[in-house]
Amino acid sequence: MKSEHLAAFENVRGQIGCCGIWCGSCPVGNGSLRKLTAKYEEVLHSHGLEHWAPEDLDYGEFVRALGVVKRVASCAGCRKGGGRDNCELRSCCESKAVRDCLECAERSRCEHGQVLEHMRSGARAAGLLVKDVSGSSNEQLTREWEAAVRSSWPSSVLFMEEA
Repeated sequence: MKSEHLAAFENVRGQIGCCGIWCGSCPVGNGSLRKLTAKYEEVLHSHGLEHWAPEDLDYGEFVRALGVVKRVASCAGCRKGGGRDNCELRSCCESKAVRDCLECAERSRCEHGQVLEHMRSGARAAGLLVKDVSGSSNEQLTREWEAAVRSSWPSSVLFMEEA
């Protein structure tokens, strides 16, 4: 049986959004944020942080905040209704019957170009993987990217064996 974290990854594994961002590399979508937070909380408890934490740390509030992060729902990915509400890129691609913005013939003069570049550059800065080649096979890209994610921090935590 797969863990809830791997189930989250499986849900977004094959999704590349209209913007070209691979949902499988997003820590909210792939489940690594929740899993890392749970692991972090485990380590803190097992090492008794509450007994030796710095005095200026409100340990109770800190643990409460970790609980909030652990409850952040995994994103379904934009192809399954997740992502940004009312995403202009998604609706534009749907109206033009293209898979993603890279395949649009009007990309160089797109009214959403600034939003697209902001999203793509922000995603790259956060360590997410972004499609850069028009017409490339999404299936091949996601296979290559999955291999990279399996060995990179923080997403590799999804594939670590449970103790």
